[in-house]
Amino acid sequence: MFLKSLVLRGFKTFADLVEIEFDDYARITAIVGPNGCGKSNVLDATRWVLGEDNPRELRVAGLSDIIFAGTVERKSLSLAEVSLIFDNSAGRIAVPFTEVSIKRRTFRDSESEFFINKNACRLKDIKDLLRDTGLGEGTYSIITQGQVDAILSSKSDERRLVFEEAAGINKYKSRKISAQKKLISAEQNILRINDLKIEVGEQLITLESQSKKAKAYLEIGSQVKETEIALSKKLLSSIFEKKQTLQEELDKLRKAAEEKKETEEKEVNEIQSLREQNKTLENEIEELAVKIEAEKDRLRDIELDRRFAESEIAREEKRLGDISREVEVLQEKISQLAHEMEQERKGFDRASVPFGGLVAGLLDELQKIVVSLSSLFTLLGGKPISLSFGSSLEKEETYKMKLEFINEEINKLNAEKENTLYGVGAHKAEIENLNAKLNAGASQQKLHAELSQKKSAKEQAYQKMIDLEERVRQEDKDERKSLGEETAIEIALAKLENEMNNIVEKLSLEYNLSAKETLAHPGEIANTAKAKKEVEEGRARLRAMEPVNLLAVEEFERAKERFSFIEAQLQDLSSARENLQMLIIELDQKAEQTFLETMNQLSVIFSETFAKLFAGGEAQITLAPGAPPLEAEIEISVRPSGRKWLPLSLLSGGERALSAIAILFSLLKIRPSPFCFLDEVDAALDEANIGRFTEMLRDFSNQSQIIVITHNKKTMAVADTIYGITMEEPGVSKVISMKLTQEIAIA
Repeated sequence: MFLKSLVLRGFKTFADLVEIEFDDYARITAIVGPNGCGKSNVLDATRWVLGEDNPRELRVAGLSDIIFAGTVERKSLSLAEVSLIFDNSAGRIAVPFTEVSIKRRTFRDSESEFFINKNACRLKDIKDLLRDTGLGEGTYSIITQGQVDAILSSKSDERRLVFEEAAGINKYKSRKISAQKKLISAEQNILRINDLKIEVGEQLITLESQSKKAKAYLEIGSQVKETEIALSKKLLSSIFEKKQTLQEELDKLRKAAEEKKETEEKEVNEIQSLREQNKTLENEIEELAVKIEAEKDRLRDIELDRRFAESEIAREEKRLGDISREVEVLQEKISQLAHEMEQERKGFDRASVPFGGLVAGLLDELQKIVVSLSSLFTLLGGKPISLSFGSSLEKEETYKMKLEFINEEINKLNAEKENTLYGVGAHKAEIENLNAKLNAGASQQKLHAELSQKKSAKEQAYQKMIDLEERVRQEDKDERKSLGEETAIEIALAKLENEMNNIVEKLSLEYNLSAKETLAHPGEIANTAKAKKEVEEGRARLRAMEPVNLLAVEEFERAKERFSFIEAQLQDLSSARENLQMLIIELDQKAEQTFLETMNQLSVIFSETFAKLFAGGEAQITLAPGAPPLEAEIEISVRPSGRKWLPLSLLSGGERALSAIAILFSLLKIRPSPFCFLDEVDAALDEANIGRFTEMLRDFSNQSQIIVITHNKKTMAVADTIYGITMEEPGVSKVISMKLTQEIAIA
């Protein structure tokens, strides 16, 4: 496991994204640069990402101060971010990854975020991940000039902190401090509970007396309660019996009233029906009267029509006689014409007349005129004009024409006769129809009979309606009487209900009992008067005992329980105090044992390390006698080659610094780490001592990565890689790298 790279962004003076890579062949890396360029910020960034939260250790006033604050030309940033990337091929970190990245990010509001392989986590998760890897709390992966100064300090407390941290007893001291605080708290709680026990004990004496009085009071009250409940039960039973009897009577009355009401409703409906029937009969009687009058008018009209038809028949029969006479006259004319034609056949011959043709034409024309005049005179009732000219043939034609004219007249008369006969038949049929209607007029008697029947039905309905109305009036009187009886029963029931409610309300207020619960109560009394007297006497005794603290019984029991609880708590606290005292003793023993083992181990390793740095030298670390190990002063004595035993304070500055470095490297051997970050620990070394220091660096680089911040050229010379920190832009650190191993290979 080794550190592959360190990535910074926005941390202190590192405004831009900066990545410092550490190759696996570069066992020693030097970080160099002028004072104030930001070299130590690299160490602070490493310390911060590993979980350091103490602003003093990070050389800032507050955690928000680690964010780049800006320069004249640059704006400040809102966050700072640092990442450490480890090669975990050996699986020293307990995760299934060959590369592990740890990142920490913080904002201006001091809120921080933590990531393991880009997954959000807690700071505790990072500390748990690094535990037992040599990078956890209490390890010496980072050694600063401050730790060198602490070892060289004349103050034993400062020196002790370094060795206690190396021994890992801080956790015991922390647990001891926590146990001591708990012990103090337990002592204070014991004092308070003792006071509380005395107070509760005094209350018990008072509450015991009050409790006895309250029990006697409650016993009398219970007797009064039982008697009063039994008395109320008897009263309620009596009330329920009376209510039941009255309710039965009321139900009977209501049932009878309901039946009467139904009967009355039926009768009222029947009266209404009779009224409607009576009204219907009146309407029917009026309709029948109207029908009778209409029938009279119809018969009168029929009689008039019959008489008119008879008069028409007489007129038409007279016309038939006239037509018959006219036909006889025309037939006589036909006979006369036939006779005349026989006489005229011997008459005038037109052929013998000169100019016979012209004369014949004139005669023909004249004949036509005569025929026309003859027809006209005949129509006017005159005799036909006869004019015979010409030959017998022409006369015969004339007679034929007359005969045709007469026949036409006869035909017309015959047609008129047929029409007249048809009219006579039609009028006779009309008379028969009218006679039938007159015979049908006998239904008027039926109408009169129906009218009489309707009037009789109306009288019967009216009389029935009068009888029903009288019955309804009588039923109304009976209903009012029944209603009065119902009202009296309802008043009696209301009184019983009120009495029962008073009893139930009293039971509810005093004993929280319902009527049902009271009736189910097992108590019984034989004498009501005696029971009332016992209740009054009991209440008088209760009034005489007042005032009584009824809560005293419960308070006394609670006080007893509290007193017992306080005693148990007091016992638990005493036991806890003893346990804490034993824990403190046990922690002291474990811390002392661990500290002594570490100091013994450190003394051996320190001697070996010192001998390498100071050829042939000796060194020892001991505890001052006469004091407990955890309080004894730590004495460091050295003997450089050829010199006597001396305390560190008598060595030169370089020797003292080199001795302190030897101690720190010895601690690092006891608590090894994958990498070691040294911050200008060689500052006080001279040329001779710096060579020994670099030799030690080479030795330790075989087991750990060495990252050293230095100004010393010899220290730089042993580095495989050098990173230069500079400020080309004021206030902004920049990293320049040089890999010496590659440079030498190229050369």
